[in-house]
Amino acid sequence: MSALVFTQPAAHSIRIANAISSIQVGQIAKKTVVRIESSIGDFGSGVIIGRKQQGDRNIYTVLTAAHVVNHADRSYQVISPVPLNSGVEKKRTTIDINSASDIKILPQVDLAVVSFESKNIFTVGTIGNSEYAEEGSPIYVAGFPLPGKASSRIALQFTGGMVSARLDDKDPQSQEDSSGYDVAYTCVTRAGMSGGPVLDAAGRIVAIHGRGDRDNKEPDSPEGSDSSIVGEKTGFNLGIPIQTFLKLQTQSRQQIGSRLDLTPLNYELSDNSATIGTRNQKFNQRLRSKSAGSKIIDITKVSIRITD
Repeated sequence: MSALVFTQPAAHSIRIANAISSIQVGQIAKKTVVRIESSIGDFGSGVIIGRKQQGDRNIYTVLTAAHVVNHADRSYQVISPVPLNSGVEKKRTTIDINSASDIKILPQVDLAVVSFESKNIFTVGTIGNSEYAEEGSPIYVAGFPLPGKASSRIALQFTGGMVSARLDDKDPQSQEDSSGYDVAYTCVTRAGMSGGPVLDAAGRIVAIHGRGDRDNKEPDSPEGSDSSIVGEKTGFNLGIPIQTFLKLQTQSRQQIGSRLDLTPLNYELSDNSATIGTRNQKFNQRLRSKSAGSKIIDITKVSIRITD
């Protein structure tokens, strides 16, 4: 059994990923996020994380939440992004998937991998490093929510916020099964966005969204299309860190054609701080060493400074 393996670059050759504008991150989401629809009409979201060529066809790998595709009595379709090679006719395409052979549910966590084939060319999302998604880090969530009261149309929604908590260190008194949901954030989400990516300020996938916290004192509910879920949303939502997926993924990076960028995220770097963000909104971040004696940069604190 092989696994996705990556190595941390030596301290003297550390690369830094640049933050990009929210508009640019939104364009990445638009090109990589898919809708996954079931035979009964409900749906969730996913993100393309790999492409391998096989003759004149391309085999794509989509990462999503397991509860989006884990119903054995249903069939599923992937509604793709607009193909890069679509020419004048720019529209999404519907692709049938085989529930038995194209869906793989990962163990112990609410994650699944979906494969589909197409002659079209789609953008592959870049996998980032969720260890840098610390409290206060700016992030975005993208997915396809169910139509609301204001509009009956289905559209990709892209919302921004920040990481509000890391739940990796479990409370010893808690008996709740987290299913891997170890990062919380303040982005607005709705039912149907489960399986969509959580993106950092460089547009890299750092988590998979799947739960919305509600005030009914019940466990956080999967954000599928189940209208029976009650309780008002609190504004806190949960995702599964992408490093959890990397540890469980049994195929190699080369097998699925994935792209990894695990470098720290900085925009302007000084001796003890970094500034990331857009022209109008900067995030000043203090830096510390990852471990004693290490010069590897770790972003830990974020404060927002609005510029003129």
